[in-house]
Amino acid sequence: MNPYVPAEWRQGEHLQALYREFCVKTTGQHSPALQRLINWLRSDPMQGKLALLCTVPHEEWQLVRMNGRGLPMSRLGETYHDIDDSERAIFRHRVQARLGYAIPAG
Repeated sequence: MNPYVPAEWRQGEHLQALYREFCVKTTGQHSPALQRLINWLRSDPMQGKLALLCTVPHEEWQLVRMNGRGLPMSRLGETYHDIDDSERAIFRHRVQARLGYAIPAG
């Protein structure tokens, strides 16, 4: 684990509280603690980064992994029909990838 990761991010109950806050409002202004976590989760290098691909405008999003500049994305097989559901899913995936903690869906 990266020693620069705040200690509270290593605690499941703290991450779950931030996730519950995120679920209420997936976009827009967040608390300072949640915004700091979101910024850190989004700071992965482009190659290997998880992202959302809108496959049908305003109707369908897929989870993808970026493979580097000029290379096609890898579709990970998860499709969502609600933007908030897709944002919640990518949040959970990024927490799992960066912190090793699985936030239960729901």
